[in-house]
Amino acid sequence: MYTIGIDVGTTNCKVCLFSIPSLELVNQCSFKTPKIVDGENTDFDVKLIWKGVLDGLNVITNSLDDAEQVKAIAVASVGEAGVLLDEHDHIIGPALTWYDTRPKQQLNNILSVMNVDDIYEITGIPAHSNYSINKIKWLQDNISNASKGRKWLCLAEYIAFKLSGIKRSEYSLASRTMALNIEEMKWGEQLINAAGLSPSLFNPLVQAGVAIGNITLETSELTGLSTATRVAIAGHDHMCGSVAVGLQGEDQILNSTGTTEGLLVVTEAVNNTRNFFRAKVSNGIHVLPGLHSLYASLPSAGYAIEWFRNLFELDMPAFLRMVDTLRNEQDLSAAGTLDGIFIPHLRGSGPPERNTWSRALIYGLDDKSRPEDVLRFVFQGLCFELRNLLDLYETLTGRNYPVVNVIGAACKNPYWLQLKADILNREIVACNVDEAVSKGAAMLAAKTIGVEIESLPVASEEETRRYLPQSNSVAHFQEIYTQVYKPLYESKMRTERLCNGVN
Repeated sequence: MYTIGIDVGTTNCKVCLFSIPSLELVNQCSFKTPKIVDGENTDFDVKLIWKGVLDGLNVITNSLDDAEQVKAIAVASVGEAGVLLDEHDHIIGPALTWYDTRPKQQLNNILSVMNVDDIYEITGIPAHSNYSINKIKWLQDNISNASKGRKWLCLAEYIAFKLSGIKRSEYSLASRTMALNIEEMKWGEQLINAAGLSPSLFNPLVQAGVAIGNITLETSELTGLSTATRVAIAGHDHMCGSVAVGLQGEDQILNSTGTTEGLLVVTEAVNNTRNFFRAKVSNGIHVLPGLHSLYASLPSAGYAIEWFRNLFELDMPAFLRMVDTLRNEQDLSAAGTLDGIFIPHLRGSGPPERNTWSRALIYGLDDKSRPEDVLRFVFQGLCFELRNLLDLYETLTGRNYPVVNVIGAACKNPYWLQLKADILNREIVACNVDEAVSKGAAMLAAKTIGVEIESLPVASEEETRRYLPQSNSVAHFQEIYTQVYKPLYESKMRTERLCNGVN
């Protein structure tokens, strides 16, 4: 018996087949997430994403002796981004990426009629132009026929609709729209009205891992899947990743790494008090029933590394050789004088000051600097940003997180992981789970056929590796953090606020 987990990510999409109940990854197909780039504007090419999913499903079913053994599919995706559909279910206008900043004016219009404090109290998230409600209004304001839009679906919800023919919204993704009343767990009409939208745009809400329907006859013919195969929405990708590694309890914290990087804590209640509001930390509804989450992301992680590779025109083998050079020099750099700093705000800043207008800063170059030095600054800068965020979490929650669980791209980079341990001064547990988000989605798919998620295996000892902070390096990086990073960060943000007319 099998289930399929689909992960629609910022950089790549994955279609993965898992055996149930062993959760062995049996087969997978991945493809680069298609995008349409026009200057500073970036859209997801949703039609090509759907084609890639169909192709991936075809490859998987053709590899099986009996495709009817695929009992369920669940879809995870990035948050915020989605599609507006007309009465014939055709996509209207572009599908703005989650990080696209075009809807700034639409957010300002909402803020002219609603207080930011009230928005946070209702939705649990800090008002920001990235959220879906602003994207929908931008489409209506800029695309001629968008006023005829009938339904909004986030990306995972759209793929699930194409598979099943049923339109539903899932709670964890809905909590990234800025249109959900997070405590009442229903659409917030006050916010929807403030945006000038119709409540009818939003679909009935379902829990992640609840079957919304079966594979349609058309999709069955296109993919070879049985019409008895159940379809579910797995939800927000970071939440699905937390399921794959068995993150439970408020004393555990997850560092999910990919194009972005975030910290996730599973909670039993919404934390929408003023302290959390000031810190601009996002609440969410978790993909497991009865649970919530605290989540904050740093917009550039893997993206900063991709930026570096493009800047120096490095293919992957050349980049990996450069990382090996840094690993060999690791002890030397820790024994030296104060190093440089990279503040990786290539796509704006994350909490505690979340702003789209923030820009990256690099300090410490001289006429002898090599590309390797810039890369070292990039990796260290990502870790200092994460340290800043971790300090914020511990202040807000009153908890100490001595162990940080890591999933995603960083798990394949021992140099980065040891830097995390040294700069955070925490034990790092790297959960090198094959396709963690897709695995979490496949586990939620299994839920639709009555499998208890708690009975399924999570990350094994063979899939985990521990990195302990090294005392000499900890002292070295602590000095950089307090004497260089923090003053530069605060000075940069203060200057940017002045330049942007923000008090």
